[in-house]
Amino acid sequence: MKSNIHFEPHGKTIEVKNGTSFLAAALLAEISIPHKCGGKGTCGTCKVRIQSESPLAPAGRAEKWRLSTNMLKEGYRLSCQCKVTGNAIVEVPEDPLMRVIRLQLEAKRKEKRS
Repeated sequence: MKSNIHFEPHGKTIEVKNGTSFLAAALLAEISIPHKCGGKGTCGTCKVRIQSESPLAPAGRAEKWRLSTNMLKEGYRLSCQCKVTGNAIVEVPEDPLMRVIRLQLEAKRKEKRS
């Protein structure tokens, strides 16, 4: 069975087989999610927030070790460890450096309009 995974703030949707990791789905959609450990669940850099139509499998040991109880309750998961079970929306946190660059570009655009 296949499911549609929509990535925000990128606005991209991709169809993948259930059982695919959310990290693999992101890479197929050409969306960059940091994953320093290569998807082994040991670094915690690939955290995303997932809203799924189907219940996700309970967080495993790697996720419980890297994410707080509150983060898990808020829907955060390690994209390399969590598998697709149905249609979902994935919020990918913005890279801090990219955020600074984006804000600077927005400020310059506003200056030009003034």
